[in-house]
Amino acid sequence: MIKKVREEELSFDDYRFAMEKLPLATVDILFFNSEKTKTLLGRRENEPYAGTFYSFGGRLLKNEELADAACRIAKKETGVSLSPSKLTFVGILNEISDNSRFDGINYHAVDIYFGCVIEKQAITLDEQHSEAKWFDVNDPTLHPNVRARIDGALRAL
Repeated sequence: MIKKVREEELSFDDYRFAMEKLPLATVDILFFNSEKTKTLLGRRENEPYAGTFYSFGGRLLKNEELADAACRIAKKETGVSLSPSKLTFVGILNEISDNSRFDGINYHAVDIYFGCVIEKQAITLDEQHSEAKWFDVNDPTLHPNVRARIDGALRAL
């Protein structure tokens, strides 16, 4: 039996409760140019990692397939339309940060991430990002979690 994905967002209180009590299941996507020498990152507006250029990603919805989540997130956060066949599953990262969007609650996510090669194109950012920029894949200034995702994606692609 196929179950319908619940597309509604969690209420603020439910999301806070979940973040306080459980690790979140999240899906990230790393975009690369055709030569795989550059990756597209967005400057985050929200904690954790506010102000940091980071991979695009978000929470997995109830009953959602992983690749479908990556495609949904790519469209929502960047305006890039993808099909699941364009994605390469890369790996899983246990991501823990001291802070989150909620005061006094740390962030913990089990992040499933994908890589994808795209042509440079116009990007339409959502409210979670202030800008997007292409970075060299070997840029040593990138956040360690982003570095780990890039390294994994380059091995898998």
